[in-house]
Amino acid sequence: MMGLTHGIIAAAGTTFFLGDGSPLILGLSILGSQLPDLDTSTSLIGQIFFPISRWIEKYYPHRSLTHSFLATSAIAVLSLPLWQLGWKYWAALPLAHLITCFSDTFTKQGVQLFFPAPAWCVCGSNPNRRLTTGGTGEYWVLAAAMALLVIGLNITSTGGLELKVTQVLGLKEGTQRVYNTNAGKNHVWVQIEGARGSDRTPINKKFFVLGQSGANYVVMDGTGIYKTGEQIIATKTSIQIGDKATTTTQQLIFDDESPIETLQQLQQQHPSSLIVLSGQLMVDMPEDIKPMTDVNKFSTLKLSGDSMTLEFAPLETTQQQLKDQYVTGSVTAKIINPKPKF
Repeated sequence: MMGLTHGIIAAAGTTFFLGDGSPLILGLSILGSQLPDLDTSTSLIGQIFFPISRWIEKYYPHRSLTHSFLATSAIAVLSLPLWQLGWKYWAALPLAHLITCFSDTFTKQGVQLFFPAPAWCVCGSNPNRRLTTGGTGEYWVLAAAMALLVIGLNITSTGGLELKVTQVLGLKEGTQRVYNTNAGKNHVWVQIEGARGSDRTPINKKFFVLGQSGANYVVMDGTGIYKTGEQIIATKTSIQIGDKATTTTQQLIFDDESPIETLQQLQQQHPSSLIVLSGQLMVDMPEDIKPMTDVNKFSTLKLSGDSMTLEFAPLETTQQQLKDQYVTGSVTAKIINPKPKF
């Protein structure tokens, strides 16, 4: 029974501390949680490694050598090969061992955390309040640990602990890291509290994130495109991870030619995708280009002389602007599949 409790407590703890609930992390944490009980031949791991457990049991008291910081340090060193998979995989084993040792300080006997020093570490001054193996208290602890594990797995499966922190606090650097981590594999939305840049009308709305422009976001809501710091003055931003999606890029190069056929082919190749264009083109008839003049929306197309600059310009809008033009230059198409649903 205690082995199961140790496994659930360690799995819940490592999930929260490492922000990762992947199967390998969980497996390593469960393994690490069993290592302290290698000092008794009656435990599951002690039965599996009976010669070792029998030897430790003969020379050291239960919950001494294998329940110490010394043992945690040894496990950390022996786990170093796991660093090749990532630091979290290396950390899972010693962290789970440490969590288990600490949890055993709530038992009647306690543990010798500072072995070889003979002092026993026990939490709780009342011996009658401490846990006993198989007792009612252990079942309550197991239930609480199961609940924490479920919560931790839910958090890590929806963006991680950092996401939850940034959602609560609206930390700018944190939201940018979360966006960069998830934008290639999910739709990313942002809840923005603040005001419109033109008239300071209050705003509290959810937008789809098209991308970043410097330290700001370029976002859309189905009716227009906006840029934080310009059309939207954000006082708080909370990132939200949406549905699975893929984001790819494709470079388009033009040499004094009509771009329409190429843009139409791009649209036909990705009929269910949101496509926006960024780059610079020289146009032969700049007087026919009509940049947007709505101060409440981000101008994705800017014209200076015969030079047209695109920044997150929707493919359909760009096609309309360039239908009679010959252009020179290059643009990068950002293709988000599938389109976000507004």
